[in-house]
Amino acid sequence: MSDVYYLLTDKPNLHHIFPVNFIKQTGIASQIECDSLMNIAYLSQITNLKISDKNPLDYLKEYDEPGLEAVLRSHLIPTIILEWSRGDALPENALTIFIEERVNLLLEALRVKLDGIEFNVFDMGDRPDNI
Repeated sequence: MSDVYYLLTDKPNLHHIFPVNFIKQTGIASQIECDSLMNIAYLSQITNLKISDKNPLDYLKEYDEPGLEAVLRSHLIPTIILEWSRGDALPENALTIFIEERVNLLLEALRVKLDGIEFNVFDMGDRPDNI
């Protein structure tokens, strides 16, 4: 029985960095941003239980130890969220900023991995609504 529980808590699962209920309660983002894959990271199940629906600034304070920035970078999570946590201030458009920075980190990682291969990025975010 203990082996089963170990496997269940040891396996990573998806977690919203900005928890869904936190977003709904504060109204800081649209449903599209809330459900964006850029708002998701792999964390162990036991960590998810500790995070719950907290403000991300609050739960990050609990994990803010030397080495956390390296962990965030290795998961392509913008360290600006850690800066917000340390400053105890979440900008009104925090999730939008976070997603844009995370997309930039992903693109940079692709550029490094695809060294020598040209690729183009099409940003549909600036297009007029009538297209």
